[in-house]
Amino acid sequence: MIIDESNIEKKPESICSFPLQEAPNNPQTTGLLSESASTGINLREFPVYEDNVTNVLGQRWIACYLLYDWTPQHADNAFCNNKCMWVEQVYKKLEGTVIDAVSLRAVMTDTFNQILLEDVEDFIQTHMRVWKCDRSTVEFQVAKTIAEIFVEKE
Repeated sequence: MIIDESNIEKKPESICSFPLQEAPNNPQTTGLLSESASTGINLREFPVYEDNVTNVLGQRWIACYLLYDWTPQHADNAFCNNKCMWVEQVYKKLEGTVIDAVSLRAVMTDTFNQILLEDVEDFIQTHMRVWKCDRSTVEFQVAKTIAEIFVEKE
């Protein structure tokens, strides 16, 4: 199902120099930060890591994008550009927050995932408004798109 793209507010694209990091298999969570973030530590020195939740939300975001522009390369480019904006939002949201060294990585990843989830929700609400349909209709189309794009064919 394709919607009229002119009815959707576009988010500003940005150029990113700090991609998300994929979490290593054996993450070390201790000693990452010797002081709290509120004592002047620059969180921007620490990468935001992806996890399995990020992957699921990323698939949902791509699927939502593809519902109005069935060009996978456009979806990938938009997702990559938006990652930069989401990472910036993580840093801003956590600015001045006291985070212990053991929790820093998880807090940053969870915050990123929450921001990504909010963007997916915005996409879904936009599709519902433009298509004049209920959430289950959009969710069904998202599921079909994920199955077509991300699920291996037997």
